[in-house]
Amino acid sequence: MSNKNTSGSSFYTLLGYLAILVILALIAFLIGAVMYWTNFNGVLVSASRDTVVKWVGFAVYTPVTFWIVIKGSRQRWHNKIFWWTTTSLLFVHTACLVAIFRYVEHWNLLYSVLIFMIEGPIILTVSNWTFEKFRKRHHSKDESHP
Repeated sequence: MSNKNTSGSSFYTLLGYLAILVILALIAFLIGAVMYWTNFNGVLVSASRDTVVKWVGFAVYTPVTFWIVIKGSRQRWHNKIFWWTTTSLLFVHTACLVAIFRYVEHWNLLYSVLIFMIEGPIILTVSNWTFEKFRKRHHSKDESHP
């Protein structure tokens, strides 16, 4: 029997999850900020209390939602179709929320919670469906299929 250091392995796994969460949070925030504060005329939008609540909800729940999807799909991390799907869903998610934020004036943080409770299972379902449909055509070189 081999004597493995499981605490070190767990630490690096947790560190990896934290790195993924931070990267997703930064990407989501940057994309959202650029899309929201830049319009066709180049005019900046002033930040009201509702605007702050919208973006705090976005900055908190977007990384959490995608972290749950990524953590639950660890066995698919080596497959590039999983990452393309996750990235595409992040862009669609961001674009839809920016559109909602533009037209909904008064926003409550509870609205963000409700949206993400509905959106999370939809994102996971689309991710699973895409992986099952396209995995045989778009797999990594080191991936073996039966």
